Amino acid sequence: MRLTIRRMGNRIKLAPVWDGLTQLAILGICFAVGALGGFFFSGQSGGDPELLDYLRRYFQMAGQGNGAEPSLWASVWDLTRWPLAAFLLGGTAAGAVGIPILLGARGFLLAFSAASFARLFGLPGMAASLASFGVTALIGVPVLFVVAADAFRQSLGRLSGERAPAWSQRVQALTPCAGLLVLAVALQQTLMPALLTAVCARLFVS
Repeated sequence: MRLTIRRMGNRIKLAPVWDGLTQLAILGICFAVGALGGFFFSGQSGGDPELLDYLRRYFQMAGQGNGAEPSLWASVWDLTRWPLAAFLLGGTAAGAVGIPILLGARGFLLAFSAASFARLFGLPGMAASLASFGVTALIGVPVLFVVAADAFRQSLGRLSGERAPAWSQRVQALTPCAGLLVLAVALQQTLMPALLTAVCARLFVS
């Protein structure tokens, strides 16, 4: 096993294509493939009456101003768990495989959720999807890519035998991402509930 990893590291070290742009492209492709899988699986999964009824009741409650605001810890967990997982994977050689898989999984789940709303409710579902996942798409996903790109580079460096930077240096370099996540949590707690309530009140409350 060690010999196999060492050979992979030597190949990565000698390959001129593993520059920053190529690494970012690999992560982007993994995210896009995951997103396409989410859209496809959403269309193939068929209608679920229980899910449809649950979401309709939730949107109606949200339109009446009930249940649209997530808890603070739920927002923090939802927005930070993916970048945190990428950051931790960057400290190991396993991140060379785990981080692309992580990006693919994130793309799949986000696209599946948004496509399910649109498939079940049409245009109102698309509007509710934008209100629900807009903060994640506009801030959370770009932050994830920044953190994942840094972590992916660190993991590839470990495979090729490069000296890894100290954890404190990595944390300092990614501090702006932490600030953006704080902003995303604030928007998730304030703007998103108001927007979702307005959308649902117009489209789902008769």
